[in-house]
Amino acid sequence: MGSAGLKQFDVTCPKCGSGKEISVPDSLFLQKKFGTVKIKVPQGAVCKDHNFIVFISTKGQIIGYDIIDASVSLNQKEKLPIDLIDLTLEELIDAFGFNCIAGFIHAKLFDYPSFVIRNEELALDFNQLNELFDRLIPLKYRNSNAIRDEEFDSYVFPNPYYYYTTIKKEHADAFLINNSKLVIQVPWQIKIDFEKSILSNAISKNDKNEQLEYLAQYISQFISDVEFTQNLLENVRTISEKELIKKLKEKLIVSTINKNQILLIKEFIYRRISKEIGSKIKS
Repeated sequence: MGSAGLKQFDVTCPKCGSGKEISVPDSLFLQKKFGTVKIKVPQGAVCKDHNFIVFISTKGQIIGYDIIDASVSLNQKEKLPIDLIDLTLEELIDAFGFNCIAGFIHAKLFDYPSFVIRNEELALDFNQLNELFDRLIPLKYRNSNAIRDEEFDSYVFPNPYYYYTTIKKEHADAFLINNSKLVIQVPWQIKIDFEKSILSNAISKNDKNEQLEYLAQYISQFISDVEFTQNLLENVRTISEKELIKKLKEKLIVSTINKNQILLIKEFIYRRISKEIGSKIKS
């Protein structure tokens, strides 16, 4: 658990997804028998650009994050936007957290169910939320699994971890987040570096109103790479990942092709186009 008098926690910035281990004094937990401990993480402690708050249970488990001075917050009802559909990418990340948005993109693109585990006070227009993410995806692959909600009643379940264990069993194939910007479960084995990368690239664009358009362009380029790969696979019995990387590098000049990208393309083809074609790519 670390040196005497300190507990170590792996913390992720909810604004940009950077991660680092921080040390928290034991005394903060000893002073509080129930509830949560609120830790302010200053700029530079985890990432160079942002300061934020991490909420840790008295049992020593991270239960959520919030962005300091965020204009949009899922935990403050009065600050909820009337129209989610009009949010900029930056506001969307402020509301849900960087890792949660990356996860939603992956879930939508690769057809996984996803849920926001919310408390009874949180009112979200999930039709607008789904429309917002569907807009990022080419028409042919839109309207896959919808983002839905599960209401968490803190009176019925005073211990959220008991509830999380229950809902994980009930939705073992789903991406789960809570309304405090914390990912509760990922159902995929693959790394989602691609989604994190395109999210970082899009948010670095100066014009906030165009950030979502850039994100949609990156996704559209990925789908083009997938469809090119699909055509190639239809003309072979099997192909190794190494050979496929070589062939795609010859043809797709503008795209970054590496093993992670091949695994991503393979998963997309397997889940959304054809298991038979996806299975032609061999490790």
